[in-house]
Amino acid sequence: MADGSDTSDPKVSSPAANALIYMTLICFLALGLVAGWRSHRNAGLFLKAIKSQAVWALSLNFLAVNIGSGIFYSLPEVGTIAGITGVFAYSFASSVPLFVFAIFGPLFRKYNSKQWSMTAFIMERFGRPLHILYSIICTLFVGMYMVSELTTIYGVFKLLTPLKPLAPMIVICVITTIYTAFGGVFASLMTDAIQCILIFVLIIVAVIVIGVNVHPSKEDIERAGLVKPTKMGGELFVILTLAIMFSNMYHQGFWQRTFASRNDRDLRWATFFGFWLVFIITTLVGMAGPLAAWAGTWSPDSDVPGSSAFFTIIASMDGWVSGLTLVLTTSLSCCAIDTCQTAMFASLYDLAEERLNIWVVRAVVVILNVPVIFLAMRAPDILQVYLLADLLASATILPVLFGLFKRFNFIHWTDALVGCFGGIIAVGAFGQAYLGNRHDGWRLLLLDGGLYVTDERVLGAFCFAPLGSVVFMFFFAGLRMGVTKLFGRNQYCHIKKDESNEDSETQDSIKSSSSIKK
Repeated sequence: MADGSDTSDPKVSSPAANALIYMTLICFLALGLVAGWRSHRNAGLFLKAIKSQAVWALSLNFLAVNIGSGIFYSLPEVGTIAGITGVFAYSFASSVPLFVFAIFGPLFRKYNSKQWSMTAFIMERFGRPLHILYSIICTLFVGMYMVSELTTIYGVFKLLTPLKPLAPMIVICVITTIYTAFGGVFASLMTDAIQCILIFVLIIVAVIVIGVNVHPSKEDIERAGLVKPTKMGGELFVILTLAIMFSNMYHQGFWQRTFASRNDRDLRWATFFGFWLVFIITTLVGMAGPLAAWAGTWSPDSDVPGSSAFFTIIASMDGWVSGLTLVLTTSLSCCAIDTCQTAMFASLYDLAEERLNIWVVRAVVVILNVPVIFLAMRAPDILQVYLLADLLASATILPVLFGLFKRFNFIHWTDALVGCFGGIIAVGAFGQAYLGNRHDGWRLLLLDGGLYVTDERVLGAFCFAPLGSVVFMFFFAGLRMGVTKLFGRNQYCHIKKDESNEDSETQDSIKSSSSIKK
């Protein structure tokens, strides 16, 4: 759980905290219900919202799906450990993966113009076994995102207010569940765009206030350090970019926004603008870490963890700044949680091969909120949860992407499955070779030491995971094809349904023309 260690007594009183939190939630509830009126009876808009969003709305949605209240913990913490280089590494890694969706989105659409999710493509290309596996992983991923977000907001409420955090945390889930269950992904898209405008304004106001009130001297900056480039900061450019890029591809929220673009041109422009929005916001928030160290509100020798560096600055200011932060984090949580809930709608609906009634899907998602809240109250370190999810994604996502290209039509679902397990095995094998013993090597799969280690074990894990998955996939494909040839059987080659229909139509036309000639 995000550390809720008090940096000072909360500056937002109970009445003020209740008013700020619940008024913010009531506004978002009304906004969500109004936005969902158009889609609540339309299954297409409720679950898919294909080709419904223009450039700027989509840009803001890419910002919404990238950020949550957790940025106030994870980004400043990176700044206190790896300095300015680490902040820029995290900001770059959070924003640049958006271009992956600008590349693969059109490829998915080219493969099937009615495409609406990655798992739907997997069903069409690889069949039901792999489709079930990936749909379950996608659902678990979204669940982990929700746990992390609720864990963070639990810590924020505990840090900034005297309230017991459980009640407002449950209310956030109830509010977002009501308007997402009513309007689905279309309501989430509409509310996220408006919420992000508010969030952007609030963050700019917070930055101005901090800039006016915090004035570290040149001597303070030099004494605290964190300005010079660091080895860890350089490694984070690679580790975080790979981790976030691959894990984003398991998040249905990103694919929902990708396929919500009206056309490929709008998608490219939306990812471009979304890149800069995410980069600017994450950089501004991340700089709170070094700034807290320079201003003396946080130091490595104190009992306060680096993840609370942002809140040490807030605690040194007037009470209204804490109130502003409370509204901001509540808004960010609504953005993140409603995105996760609609992504869960899509994952479960897709898992059932689009045969479930929408009301059944709604009911299941409502029920799943209960274990998510339970886990959020008892969750381990947030960054550790993200790291484990990211490593799993790095080890398993690449094999299915090869199915997009015709030259790899020989890839069978069993080859892709072996590749997934191969990526995991590659991490353990690298760990054993690098660390010199089996026990510590295979424990690298759990990333016990976290992200900020002094050696290259984490860097190696995130590099060998995708590389191992590809090597194992092609090795097994070659082995399978060799055995098939040895026994004189036909080689597997995937043929799309529309291609097979075209071939049959061509054969029919040839036969009919031949009969006419006769």
